[in-house]
Amino acid sequence: MKVEVLYRSHRYEEFDTSLTCPEPHRKEGVSILTDWNLYLGDLKGQGVILVQHWYDGTPPQQGENRGSFRFDDGTMVTAAVRRPGSAMLLVAPDELDGIVWLKKDGEKILWREGDDLINGERFFAMEQLCYSDAATVSINKRALAVFDYLKHVHPDDSDETVAASMGYTPAAIQRIQDAELAQDDGYDEEPDEDDTPEEEDGETEEKPVIPFDFA
Repeated sequence: MKVEVLYRSHRYEEFDTSLTCPEPHRKEGVSILTDWNLYLGDLKGQGVILVQHWYDGTPPQQGENRGSFRFDDGTMVTAAVRRPGSAMLLVAPDELDGIVWLKKDGEKILWREGDDLINGERFFAMEQLCYSDAATVSINKRALAVFDYLKHVHPDDSDETVAASMGYTPAAIQRIQDAELAQDDGYDEEPDEDDTPEEEDGETEEKPVIPFDFA
């Protein structure tokens, strides 16, 4: 992971997780996986924090029970132990006002809008779920389309079975349906009488066009 930060002072800072000791936990065990956590939830309270944990693949000692996973073919695999690593303060709370933007692996995930820092990861997640236009169909709309398609293909299956086959639940489908229907409120109203052209002796009276007032 690479984290880049640009400050108003024109200072540019880069953090690179690849430029590290190849076996930082050799004395503690065999590190077979690294878990990186970038915390952006409490910026004013704790700033931007990157936390690293690791998974120990050392074979269990005699009598040690780490648990295991059983797969469909009966194979048993011993579970690795997730061990706490280190927390690194990338941006302190008193440095937040100086941030212009923060990138993770080349993508902006924090940026400044006036006096506010925008959480881009939350925005992009909601955008993918909810936003649609002429060229883009949101995940929610696609989910409804897939659900309706499967319901027609398998009319005898319950909503729960159909939703589960696409990774959803009936409750999630219902919430999406309600949210999509809520977007249509107010668009199907009948036109006001004052907006209907008046007819007299079979002729339609033309009303003067009033330009928009941008003042």
